[in-house]
Amino acid sequence: MVRVILYKTKHGSTRKIGKVINQYIGDCLLMNLDDVDYSTLEQADMIIIGTPVYYGKLDPDIVHFIMNHQDLLIPRHYCLYVVGILQSEFMSFVTNAFDYSILKNMKIITGVGGALYYPELSISEKMVLQVMNKRSPVIQKQKNKNIFENFNNEEIEIFAHKIKNVV
Repeated sequence: MVRVILYKTKHGSTRKIGKVINQYIGDCLLMNLDDVDYSTLEQADMIIIGTPVYYGKLDPDIVHFIMNHQDLLIPRHYCLYVVGILQSEFMSFVTNAFDYSILKNMKIITGVGGALYYPELSISEKMVLQVMNKRSPVIQKQKNKNIFENFNNEEIEIFAHKIKNVV
């Protein structure tokens, strides 16, 4: 079985989770959406799509890709993993981006948590982070004050095991 993990990443978290998923599944081809190879996707049996959340929305390039490539994705049993700090909110981000006609074809959807690498954030991202944390203080200081991660390893493992069972 040929599986492709297609992702979009700005700071590397979505790629990092793709690599972890690949460790559980094995033999997946990781592909950045910016370097998409359609001939490889056409040969895939499954496409696992990873999207980050920015400013409370799924990455627009991933949303556009999913909405405009249903003919490619549906026969390949595609799945979606969402990377964002507010893991409990992931499904609201998904349902705001896609209607039922798209969602019904996704085999598995999960939220896996996220990460913030403070030195890599732009000034506007740092400002949004400060406002967001005042409204909903989910981001606690850790030993290394420049990194915050709340990846849900159990959810990542469950997602990977579900993928193995999709045929």
